[in-house]
Formats: sequence, structure tokens, C-alpha cells
Amino acid sequence: MATITLTVTVANPGSGNRYYLDGVLQATISAIPGNTYKFDQADGTNSGHPLRLSITSNGTHSGGSAYTTGVTTNGTPGSAGAYTQIEVTATTVQALYYYCTNHSGMGGSFNTGSSATVQYQDREGFNIQNFSADQTSVGQIYYNTSSGSFKAVTAGGVPIGTWSSGGTMNTARSDLSAAVFGPSSAGLGIGGYNPPGSPSARAITESYNGSSWTEVADLNTGRWIAAGFGTQTSAVNSCGCTVDSSQFTAEAETWNGSSWTAAPDVNTTRRSYGASGASSTSGLMFGGRNVPAYFAVTESWDGSSWTEVGDLNTARAYMAGNGTQTSAVTASGLAPSPTTVSETWNGSSWTEITELSTARHDASMFGSGNTDAIISGGSPNPKALTEYWDGSSWTEVADRASAMNAGAGSGASCTNGMTFGGLIGPPGNTGITEEFSAAAFQVKTLTTS
Repeated sequence: MATITLTVTVANPGSGNRYYLDGVLQATISAIPGNTYKFDQADGTNSGHPLRLSITSNGTHSGGSAYTTGVTTNGTPGSAGAYTQIEVTATTVQALYYYCTNHSGMGGSFNTGSSATVQYQDREGFNIQNFSADQTSVGQIYYNTSSGSFKAVTAGGVPIGTWSSGGTMNTARSDLSAAVFGPSSAGLGIGGYNPPGSPSARAITESYNGSSWTEVADLNTGRWIAAGFGTQTSAVNSCGCTVDSSQFTAEAETWNGSSWTAAPDVNTTRRSYGASGASSTSGLMFGGRNVPAYFAVTESWDGSSWTEVGDLNTARAYMAGNGTQTSAVTASGLAPSPTTVSETWNGSSWTEITELSTARHDASMFGSGNTDAIISGGSPNPKALTEYWDGSSWTEVADRASAMNAGAGSGASCTNGMTFGGLIGPPGNTGITEEFSAAAFQVKTLTTS
């Protein structure tokens, strides 16, 4: 039959360290007798977390013992070549559990056949379907006649993805804001900077329909180096510079889909900060600067007032952020040099996580929360570099077509988002839009013998 490789990573979703299999938290595995299942523990997050199998849930932590029939192990978890694997046969115990030998509560179920799963003897004579192209149905096993190989479709995986050109904004600008929560077919670009003119801060707001931008109602106060959160029809924009880099404001405004309305000021006047939130009544703003100070301050918005909550661990400005009021991630920034610092928010506190591969500031970010994010672009020098956060580590994925910094990002998941505006070097400010798309599944080639 085949060897099925399950990539194991370790992360803390807020309740202690847990195993993730192919990116899925404590995934339940339904195994087919005849296959070998390899738990690949090469990722560095596995250090100190040896994975074993048991007939008892939570293994030795609940009085059980390690199951060893057909099981082999290799290497040290967290190092290249480390794994635990089991050869599943018709006589393998049906109800098994994977667990960490050092820590309780990390594992999940490994079912090798029950009334709900297909038994090995039931599959004899079963016809595998043939297709000339890869399929998209998670759980499907098939034969690809074009590549001459057996394939399986699994959930998750790294969204390598592709960038494609979208409609150009009507007004080229940098240091603009976005309503960060929404698909690439529903963006909102807010304010920004575009000299010449006095003031250089813009009040322009543009709405995106997936192919073109349309100017809608202006902000009441033009501003740049601000931040926004929400959706195309329900958003907040606050703080920033109203004239030049020395003119700061604490002003906030809310958007209802057709107009901007003045809202209560934030508690700490600042610019160049990060934000996350899913509507005009639920959001978060964090970090920032008010020359010469760098801030760690975080404020939560409930639709009527701002409340200071848990500070960032590292004060910084010009960072990227995404997510909601209760689940967010921020990365990069100036502190005061370009940084790789990353932190996640669980609704009450910030936790420092694995750092970015490349230090930068003025990058763009989109995604759904603290386990799902895409960051792209940034300074110093405009960048095309893109990295993906899966809840435990950053992975470099497809570069943007255009190197950019000081733009904006919008998208409700790491598989469907966009960036727009910013600086691309000569001639400077741009209205370029790029859309990112990736499959929410992964196709794996099965090895046969």
C-alpha cells in the first residue's frame, strides 16, 4: 500500500502546548490497514515532545503504556529525520491514541478501523478512480493518469499560492489604511499620503469590488500612517498624522458603508500602529509611535469607547497586524530598528512567538486570526517577500509580483487576500493591487510498493 506522512508541529492555542498534524489541531486520524503512517517530527517546535502511541487516551499520563507493535522511532524530535511510524495491519488495535511522553494533554486519536471506517478486507477489489488532473475533495484517494501516480487530498498544508494583478486604485498613495477583514473581492482603502498638495494627508476612501476601485465618501479628517479595521461596510479608522509627520491625532471615525462619522478619541495619541477587528463595533489597535516614543499600548474598541488592555511584549511602530478583537497576530516593525518580532493575542494577553525569517517594517498583512496570516512586502528597500504563519512557524511562500512597502492589506483568511497602494521606489507612490489566492487543501503523492 502506501506510506502516509503526517507533519507534526507543536503550538500553544491558548491552553498549553498541543500537537498539530498537517496544521490541524489534535487531528483525529482514520488509518487504513495496509498503510504505514509516519509522524514526521523534524520541525523544530517538536523539541522536547516525543510522540508515541498507546491504547489509553493520553498514554502514560493516564496510567497507560506505549503501544509498540509495528511501531518504529528514529532520531530526536525537533531535528532532521526524526519520526515515529506505525505499520497498520488487519490485526492492529483499532482504537489508538498519540501522546507526548513528556507532557499531558497534547495528543489525539489514531483510529485503525471501526464500524465508521473501512476495513482492509472490505477494500479488496475496490476500484480506485482515474483522473487526468488533481482533485480537490479532502479525503479522496485517486490515480492521476497524467503523472502516473496515486494521490491523496488532505486538509491544510502551506498555502504556496499565487499573486495576480487586480484593479489599480484611482489615487496612488502610500501609508494608507484598510478595512482588514474581508475577501479580496471586498476591500476598502482609507486615507494615505500623496504629495504634492497641502496637506499631503488624504481623506480619500476607495471601495474594491474584485476588479476595480470606486471612490466613496471621504474621511472627515485626512490622515496617513493611521490604521483601520473592520469590513467594507463596517469599519473604523483612527489616529495618524493629519498634516505632516509632526501633526498627530487621537481622532477616530466609523464607516457604515456609505459615510464616516466621528467617534470617541483613542486614549493614546499615536501613528504607525497595527490593528485587527471584524467590524466597526469590535476591534483592537496596538503599538505605534509618537515621536520619539515607541508604544506597547493596546486598546480595545467596543463600538462606543476605547479601553486599554494588555500591552505588547515589545514596543514598536510600523508593524503589520491582522485578525479579530480576540484572536490576532502582529509581526515586524521598528523597535527602533527593523525587527523580526512576532506576537499573538488571545483576547487578554500577547505572547511572543517564532520570529519572522526577514526583519522588516511597513509590511502588509491579512488573515483570520492568530493561527492564520500572510505578511508581504516591507522596508528597508521595497520587498516582494511573502511569509505564511500557521500558528507555530513562518514559512516563505510565493513572492509578490511588485516589491512594495507602506501599503495596506485586507483579507479574512490566508488563502484569499489582497494588498494595495504603497511605495515601489521610483516613481514612488502606487495604486497597484495584487490578489493572493491559495487552495485550502494539499495534494500528496502516495508512495506504493
